[in-house]
Amino acid sequence: MKGHFSPKSLIFYGCAIGSVTLLFSLATAYGEANLKAPYRIDGRYPLLASSLPGCLQAQSVILEVQQSGVFLTGSLLPPASEKMVQMARDRPSLHGNWRNQQFTLEGSVRDIPNCQGSVTIQGMIEQDRLKGTLRLSSSPNEVPFSAKREAPPAKTQQH
Repeated sequence: MKGHFSPKSLIFYGCAIGSVTLLFSLATAYGEANLKAPYRIDGRYPLLASSLPGCLQAQSVILEVQQSGVFLTGSLLPPASEKMVQMARDRPSLHGNWRNQQFTLEGSVRDIPNCQGSVTIQGMIEQDRLKGTLRLSSSPNEVPFSAKREAPPAKTQQH
């Protein structure tokens, strides 16, 4: 029993525990000071129909955005049922990212009737408002847009 508590082993274990504690404290301090989670921008953004190009012009369109850190996915959707929104969330047609309050989404327009081709959306986020440009592959011009995030639907309790 006396051999288990030798001064060498106590010093070794004390140093090992102390160094792990010190490294954990340094990593925690660095993370709290320098690593910040990105602002949440996911949600539904209705785009104004009068300013949209080509096949989107005569329709009400919603930009559905999902976020994982700085990576974005989404879809351009007509106002639709929850089933269609869930399908678009499961298989988004737009992919991109955002850094320093600027975002980019690129992909296809597959959920809007009579609308084919690709779309590029670029812009900035200001609180709960997106401002940017939208360009369809079938249209030569970029069209500016502004959209305010809709409030999330109230969750109902099921008994």
